[in-house]
Amino acid sequence: MARIKLEDNFKKAITGLSHKQKDRLLFRLIAKDKALVAKLHFELIEVEQGVTKEDRRAVVEEELVNALESYKNQYYSPGYLLINIRHLSGEINRHVKATSDKYGDVYLNFLMLNYSFRLFADQLRKATPGRSNTFDKYVVKRALRLLNQLVKMHEDHVLDFEEPMKELGMHIGDQPNTMEVAIHLGLDVNYLLRGEIIK
Repeated sequence: MARIKLEDNFKKAITGLSHKQKDRLLFRLIAKDKALVAKLHFELIEVEQGVTKEDRRAVVEEELVNALESYKNQYYSPGYLLINIRHLSGEINRHVKATSDKYGDVYLNFLMLNYSFRLFADQLRKATPGRSNTFDKYVVKRALRLLNQLVKMHEDHVLDFEEPMKELGMHIGDQPNTMEVAIHLGLDVNYLLRGEIIK
């Protein structure tokens, strides 16, 4: 949504409103933005109660694992798996927007991709390129995004992701269809396999 430039006299008029009027307007505006509500709830309520980013991340991690485990008995195709993964990705995004957890963003995305391959590697390997193409593109683009995020992180944090990187590289390398897409989209899987970031 595009921001509207407020005229100075309009700003002055708003400043002159009573606290009660300002509060009423503020509550109405905040209620229209779910992401802002979640962010303010975390910062103003949960943090005061001692809840940390790490606590929230652990909850999301458990939800991701439970959801993926529940899909295990419902697997139909790479396309349906991708629908479920996109839903989980939305949960990660909501967590990151509410908590500004950049480390958690990378951690949870590696977890989601690696855990998906752990559970569904055999089924994915049997899929034709046509059936798995959309899923493969999603995985490769997400891997490229994760590598770009790691470049911006402190070296100590990057070391935390060495094993998840190697695991994802092995999963992609074990999937002929995904590997084909990785080559096409310019993902050098060797960086993942070595646990290195592209500087």
